Amino acid sequence: MNTLRALAALSLTCMIAAPLKADPASSNTLRLTASEWPPYVSPDGPKSGFAPFLVSEALERAGYNVSIDTGPWPETLDATIDGKYDVFATLWHTDERAESIVFSEPYIQNEMVFIRLSDSDIRARKREDLAGLRIGIVADFAYNADADTRGIDIVSSGSVSENMRALRNGELDLVVADRRVALTEINRGAHARSFDVLPEPLLKRGLRIGVSKQREDAEAIVAAFEAEIAKMREDGTFNGILATFRLSDW
Repeated sequence: MNTLRALAALSLTCMIAAPLKADPASSNTLRLTASEWPPYVSPDGPKSGFAPFLVSEALERAGYNVSIDTGPWPETLDATIDGKYDVFATLWHTDERAESIVFSEPYIQNEMVFIRLSDSDIRARKREDLAGLRIGIVADFAYNADADTRGIDIVSSGSVSENMRALRNGELDLVVADRRVALTEINRGAHARSFDVLPEPLLKRGLRIGVSKQREDAEAIVAAFEAEIAKMREDGTFNGILATFRLSDW
């Protein structure tokens, strides 16, 4: 009889305790990630750089507890798709990614430009100027799926800094990068005077957060983020964070 009573008590305890166990897919804890991409994501900056700082601030204002863990590209994106992370702080929208990720509206614009060597006479004002050139991009960055690259040698690498080294070594003719990223890479390097950023933008992409569809509340997280970003723009917090990182909102 004592044994039966003990088992009954244990069963009742489990039944009571089970609902109290936190389900990661419905808890207020968000695991945020991004890949190194100065000045947007920098492990040496406050909260790993501008984007994680801004995104975590908005999500914390919305009532979430946010942890930040940066890592290499594209492994961080793959881990978000698989649900290891809940939120990716710096993503461009593609239809393929949208199959497994819920995207927010853009919270800042990326202006894509060409970087060339300072002693180069390449202008790149029209597509015909690119014929036969070797152009460096970052693999899987989804610059523009509709771009016509016929007759152009597209070379992929793991980062803008890798491409700039290749440009300096004569292995590339041009490098594609976000304007803020390009200026950051040039100014922090030992060969700043070796590079020019061409003034004509190639295109603009909206930078968004992406929430893994492994989270049942992914759409609610995105909605909460967008609402807080709007409030942060109104109360000056958004521009204050931009100023902290010496960035401008084009």
